Amino acid sequence: MLRAPNRHPTGRAAAPALLTAALLTACSGPTPQPAAPVTPPTQTLAAEALARQEFGLLAGGGWAQAWQLWPPDAQQAISQGDFVRLNTECRPLLGLPYVIDRSTKTDPDTVRVDWHRAELAGSSTVVHRDGRWQFTPDAAALTDYRLGVDRLVERRKAAGSCH
Repeated sequence: MLRAPNRHPTGRAAAPALLTAALLTACSGPTPQPAAPVTPPTQTLAAEALARQEFGLLAGGGWAQAWQLWPPDAQQAISQGDFVRLNTECRPLLGLPYVIDRSTKTDPDTVRVDWHRAELAGSSTVVHRDGRWQFTPDAAALTDYRLGVDRLVERRKAAGSCH
């Protein structure tokens, strides 16, 4: 049996391969650790995006879906069914967009959104709670919702705000 001649009898051919393996091992660094838990988003843009979603639903007649974006304490002012009934019996003007005038971060998890729609204006709060942004209607609206649907429909019809 013939053998190929060893061109590097001193083992010099193996040295570069061993050096490369040693360098690769040294440069690979420690084993990556799992990522830290994601902290809740606090960007004003994320809160504003939810406000735009809410306002789009309200302007387009998606009242049940708009109510679902509220936090539980705001939902206690009026049930989802009553909110839909209110806006069905005394339909607001549809298709007229809400305009966000300014958004202000009041703390890491709260953004105040100032808005207007025709002659109406208000401030709503968007809070990051339970892992998501939630929209709270302005204080005047929440106070009105607590009146009850029948009384509020009567009041709105008297004011000529039903369409």
